[in-house]
Amino acid sequence: MQKQSISVTFGLFLLVTLLLGCSHTTNTALARFESDPDRSYRFNPTKADGDTLVVVTLSGGGIRAAALSFGALQTLAGLTGTGDDTLLDQVDIISSVSGGSVTAGWYALKGRAGLNPPYDGNSLWNFLYHDWTPELAWRGLNPVTAVRYAFSDYSRSDLLSGFFADKLYGDATYGAILDRYRNDKHQPYVILNSTDLGHETGFQFTQGQFDRICSDLSRYHLADAVAASANFPLVFSATGLKNHSNCEAQHSNAWNNDGPPQWIKHYDQFSMPISHTANAYQLTELRQARQAKTLIDSNPRDSYIHLLDGGLIDNLGVRSTLAIEDDPARVPGLYLRLGAPRRDGMPVRPNGYENIRRLLYIVVNARTRDPANLDQREYPPGEIATTLRMIDTQLDNSILDDEAYLIAQLEAIANRETPKPNAALPPPPFLSAKTAAQATHSLPMSTPGLTFYSVAVDFDQIPDPECRERYWALGTNWGLKNRQIKALIELAKVLVGNSNDLREFYKDIGKPALAPKPTDFKEVCDVNQM
Repeated sequence: MQKQSISVTFGLFLLVTLLLGCSHTTNTALARFESDPDRSYRFNPTKADGDTLVVVTLSGGGIRAAALSFGALQTLAGLTGTGDDTLLDQVDIISSVSGGSVTAGWYALKGRAGLNPPYDGNSLWNFLYHDWTPELAWRGLNPVTAVRYAFSDYSRSDLLSGFFADKLYGDATYGAILDRYRNDKHQPYVILNSTDLGHETGFQFTQGQFDRICSDLSRYHLADAVAASANFPLVFSATGLKNHSNCEAQHSNAWNNDGPPQWIKHYDQFSMPISHTANAYQLTELRQARQAKTLIDSNPRDSYIHLLDGGLIDNLGVRSTLAIEDDPARVPGLYLRLGAPRRDGMPVRPNGYENIRRLLYIVVNARTRDPANLDQREYPPGEIATTLRMIDTQLDNSILDDEAYLIAQLEAIANRETPKPNAALPPPPFLSAKTAAQATHSLPMSTPGLTFYSVAVDFDQIPDPECRERYWALGTNWGLKNRQIKALIELAKVLVGNSNDLREFYKDIGKPALAPKPTDFKEVCDVNQM
C-alpha cells in the first residue's frame, strides 16, 4: 500500500517535472591544499585511542531508514564501550546512504546532542514523526516552482536540498562538521555516500574525494550533500558538481609532495599482473587510481560530476569504509592498512592502525522486500510502478551483494596470507612515496592477529515471519505513522540486544555482555503498534 501511494503521489510530479529544470553546481574551487586532518575533512586514525576500530553503516530507505538508524545510534549510546566511555563514543566511522544519511548528517552536525529528546530542541525527532510526502509533492508541483524550473537553473535536486535545509540543517557547511570532528574526541568521521552517474561508481562527501575535483568541501552545504545521497532516481534530478581540476591548489608543492599524485603514481610505477598483486594491489584500488587520474588531469569529458542516490552503487554504505581515505598521499583501502604484514615482529602499518586487533561493524539495514504485491493481479503494473520497482530491485539486491562483499573483505584482512621469507616485494602502497623509498621489503613477515565482529540490525533477524513481513512492507517514502516510527526505533534496540556477535565482542573485551535493554520481540511485533 505504501509503495502504491508513492506511485500515485509522485506520478504527476514525474510527468510535470521530468523534462524541466537544468542542473547547476554550487561547489567552489580549492584555493589551498591541506593534507592535515585538522585542517581538512579527512579520517584521522590517530584520533582513535585503543585496539578496536568501530564502524557503523546506515542504509537507505527513506524515513524508515532514518528512524532505524536513529534507534541504532541511541542504542549504542546506552552500551558500554571497551573503556569508560559508551560504545557510541568509540565509533570511529559512520557511513550512510540516502535515508540513513539524514540521521548521519544530523549526527555529524550535532554530535551526541543530536540524540537528545525533542524537548531539548532536537529537530530530528520532529522530522521523523511527520509525514513530509505531501509537502515534498507540493514543493515540486506548485506554480511558482514550475516557473523556476522553466526560467532558471533551479532543479529538482535543489528542491530536496532546500527541504533538508529548512527542516534540519539550515546553512551549515562542512566547515562546521570539521570543527566538531576536530574538537570532540568522541565525534566519529561521517561519510555520506552518493552515486557518480558518469563514472558508474560511488562518490563520498570527504575532502579526499573533493581533492580529485580540486574542490573545497569545507564550503559545501550539508543539506546539498544529504540531498545528493538521497536523490531517488526520476523523482529528483541529479546534483551537479563542477570539476575544478587545474585550479590553483594543484600547482603547489604541498599538492605534489603530499597529495593524491603520490598514490596515483604508485600504481603507474608498479604495473603488475593482477595475479601477482592479489594482496598488495587490489583491482579496486587500481581502478580508483585510474579514475582519480582522469579527474585530476581535467579531461574535458569529466568537467562535471552528476550525483544520485548512493544506494544505486552501495545501499549499505560499506564500500567507502573499506576504501577509507586518510592521508591523501596514500592509496585508499582498509585492507592495506589492517592487512599489512609484520616485519621482524613489528607491524608495518600506518600510524593509528598499528594497535588495532578488533574490527566491529554495526550494519543497519532497512532493506525493503515486498514481492507479493505485484503478483496479486493478472495484469502487469503500470509504467511508473514498474519503473519504481526496477529501481527498488536494484537497491534491494545490491544490499545482499554488499553484505557478502563486507564479510569477504573482513575475512581477507583477518586471514591475509603470509609472504614467503625473503620474498622480493614492492613497497606497501599505504606508504607515501618518501617512506616507501626508505623501506626494506625483503624480510620475513607474518600476519597480524585480527578479529572482526559484524552486528546486523536487519529485518531478516526478526524470527516471526508475519512480523518480519510487516516491517518489510513499511514504505520507503518520507512519511510513516507515528507508531511505526516508534516501533522502528525500538526494533533497533531489540535487534542489537539479540546480536550473537555483539555478545562475543563483549566476551572478548571482558565486559558484561550488554547493558540492560529490551531483547524481546513481542512488543515491537505487536500488530497494534504497526
